[in-house]
Amino acid sequence: MGPNCEVSQYFIRLSQVTVNLIDKTAVITGAASGIGLAAAERFLKAGMKVVMADIDADSIDKQVSRLKSEGYLVEGKVTDVTSESSVRELAEFTISKFGNIHILFNNAGIGGGAADDKSLWEASISDWKWVLDINVWGVIHGIRVFTPLMLAHGEEGHIINTASKAGLIVGTSLYSTSKHTVLALTEALYVQLKQVNSNLAVSVLCPGAVNTNLNSNSNRIRPVDTKSDENENSNLSNQDKTIQSKNFMSTYQSTVQTRMAAGKEPSEIAEMLMQGLENGDFYIMPSRLEDAVVDERYKNIQARKIEDLSKSCPQFNWSHLK
Repeated sequence: MGPNCEVSQYFIRLSQVTVNLIDKTAVITGAASGIGLAAAERFLKAGMKVVMADIDADSIDKQVSRLKSEGYLVEGKVTDVTSESSVRELAEFTISKFGNIHILFNNAGIGGGAADDKSLWEASISDWKWVLDINVWGVIHGIRVFTPLMLAHGEEGHIINTASKAGLIVGTSLYSTSKHTVLALTEALYVQLKQVNSNLAVSVLCPGAVNTNLNSNSNRIRPVDTKSDENENSNLSNQDKTIQSKNFMSTYQSTVQTRMAAGKEPSEIAEMLMQGLENGDFYIMPSRLEDAVVDERYKNIQARKIEDLSKSCPQFNWSHLK
């Protein structure tokens, strides 16, 4: 742990048991920047040992070197969460370095990037795979690989999956589709672990706007062989293509980027995450202000219709429809 840690106060409630975090081990995916990096720093300050995983080798090496120089017990592992074998290597690496794993933070994710400029029917198979392979399959691989290991050692533990506020409201994109899936997946994991009386707690992190480079990074790290080919949409007629939603979606990226730039800092989300773990929360959300958009969604469900898009999907500018 770092030389200036005030470790005595850091406890979290796991499965109704208060557990000291000192010398426990956390694994965080998507840890080279943004929320993942901030969470790694926060866990380290709490006295934990942390393995930071990311696809970006240069960035993860830089951050791990910096944190080691500050005296923390931290290791880095280049990991592709779309590959189960890569995630399995991450688990084996962690055990070899620090032993039993107590916190798994499935945080790696991407914005839709350029794919979110398209309607659902315009998006190519490559676009869909790019978003779902990381945002959904990355979480699935983490659950499949780490949960049996954490159950086997029998100690208290916690699995956290990063969804989004976009997983709680009416969405407009591939990204929101993926985050609704992560939310449902995490709820199912919670129920199943309760059914087997495990010592593993589960939480889903649903941050709102956060000041990160999520979308720009998504485009930057996307492999060339997964980029969309216009020919993949050849099943659309020319007339269909003229009425696609390009005008509707063209402001999506700028709208999202503006909201993110004005959002919370990753360090604030990491603090919120720690507080949620201390409280034993399942749904970890920025503030009670977020409850209003959740309420709006369920009012729509009860009404059997979407009454007001400006309330149900507040992240998008609907003024041109008025």
